[in-house]
Amino acid sequence: MPRRTTRRRIGVPDAFRRLPMNEEDLAGLPSFRVIRVSTEAQDYRGGPEGQAHELDLAERRTRVTPTDLELHDASPGWDAGRLEPALAWAADGRVKVGLVPYFSRFMRDPALAFAFRDAFHARGCVLYFADRRLLSSDPARQGDFGEQAVKAQIDNLDRARAIAAGIYAKFRMHRDPGGHPAFGFRRTSEPRPVLEPDPDGIAAAVLLFELYASGLYSDDTLALEAARRGLVSPRTGRPLTAAGIAELLRNPVYNGYLVRFRGFADEETVEAPWRHRQVERPDRSSEIVVDPPVSDELWERVQAIRSQRATAGTRSARERVYVPRLVCHGCGAALRGHAGSGRRRMAHPSPVCAQWLDASGRRTSFRAEIYEWQIAALLATAQVDESAKARIVGALGGEPPVIDIRRVSRLEQQLRAIALDNAFGRMSDEVYLRRKSELAGQIEAARRPESAAQTVDPKRALGYLDDLRSLWDAELPESPEHHEVRREYELRRAQATAAGFDRLEVLGPVIVEAKLSDDPMAGASLALSLQPERAELVGDRAEVVRRLLDGRRSRLAHADTPEARKKRRQRAGNGTLSCFGRGERI
Repeated sequence: MPRRTTRRRIGVPDAFRRLPMNEEDLAGLPSFRVIRVSTEAQDYRGGPEGQAHELDLAERRTRVTPTDLELHDASPGWDAGRLEPALAWAADGRVKVGLVPYFSRFMRDPALAFAFRDAFHARGCVLYFADRRLLSSDPARQGDFGEQAVKAQIDNLDRARAIAAGIYAKFRMHRDPGGHPAFGFRRTSEPRPVLEPDPDGIAAAVLLFELYASGLYSDDTLALEAARRGLVSPRTGRPLTAAGIAELLRNPVYNGYLVRFRGFADEETVEAPWRHRQVERPDRSSEIVVDPPVSDELWERVQAIRSQRATAGTRSARERVYVPRLVCHGCGAALRGHAGSGRRRMAHPSPVCAQWLDASGRRTSFRAEIYEWQIAALLATAQVDESAKARIVGALGGEPPVIDIRRVSRLEQQLRAIALDNAFGRMSDEVYLRRKSELAGQIEAARRPESAAQTVDPKRALGYLDDLRSLWDAELPESPEHHEVRREYELRRAQATAAGFDRLEVLGPVIVEAKLSDDPMAGASLALSLQPERAELVGDRAEVVRRLLDGRRSRLAHADTPEARKKRRQRAGNGTLSCFGRGERI
């Protein structure tokens, strides 16, 4: 009996055997149409009509049976999700042929093109590309299918590159970032469309900034206020949403800056033409002044409010208070707190560095009390004797000046912008040199702020040290009814730690290095009063840390908690326990 393989058609893939392989086999099969445009604007430029004419010719040529099923949408050729309805039609047996006007209307990604071809074939449906008379199941033209898929992608990438180059040239020469104009802006019609503030609409945008700067509005409430005042988007004709308000308040175009590729590594910022205007002087000379729609002061105030509201505030009373300023000495990662087991623990984030694992016995977290003991021992060495008081009084002068990083960045940005204007001929050398000298002086002054006139009262610093001792000497209650008292002490200890230390570098359960804060009242007073550089634990606490360093993972009998102390008091003189129990795991 001859083998089955001898009856197979040579060169025909198994997946194509039950599918039509040429145009003649398509006669009488039910078909659907694919009419696809890249944008909605192409609907009135003749694109769909041209595709429909191509499909009419294909239907007469192949003699398929047309159905009322048609994919007609405005989506890019990279989007494969719009073909899902056609796959459902094929799975139900309603269609056997899909008519596509030309290949790029089907897919512009070769990998997706082959994947969807196989998906249609698995459901008993083939694709026919009218312009090339290419059938997806024709074994002799599979090379043409792959070639068209690659060409569609290359053509799309070339077009995208040319469009991007044109948009960048417009951005460089005419200071236009492209896209839809922002709220309160428009594009001129003559001699060519260029972005500019709309005299009739920019006042409404400035009003939104002023309302938000009052601090009485959020994005949601400001959107409601804008709707109440009748402010609508000129492009959509609908009221501004909260997301639209947030985007408007973050858009630097209102402050006179244009940003290209905002948020990416190649972000580029330039000054817009409307950031400056020419003012006539009484002596008939002119001067260029900075006068954007939203002033620098108003812009900075709005951004400061948004930054403050985006920052997490004080923890609520129901949340835990953890030890701040803890970082790994090996990798510099900040330790995070969690209380999944009901106890406060400080954990090393993943991935855990090798130095931490070696020092911690492969453990990734320890009880917060372990570090609080060491902080308390370190602070207990602060000797406020007469010599320390003299050092504190002599050292505490004016507060160190704070450099306004935001102002320095803005001035440097302005310096780069005028350099570009001069390079492209938009600003004369005389004006450029004058403004460059002014900005250079402002940058130097911003980088070297004068010391504040106010001083820190040494009595406050000495009182701060006394408060520290009282904070860490108090024994915190463990009973649930005193939870608020315990949390209040934990919060005050955390605040004192954050004020006195810039960072506490730890390896496993041990604080290996403590760097004091630059704060004159907290950090300076500690630095002038601490005697040893590192404090040692004693007693049961030292025993706990020693066992942890030995890598022992069992529960410890010498935990410094009320329950553990109670059990130690119950121990008889001969070393036996009068009641049984285990200490808590640290």
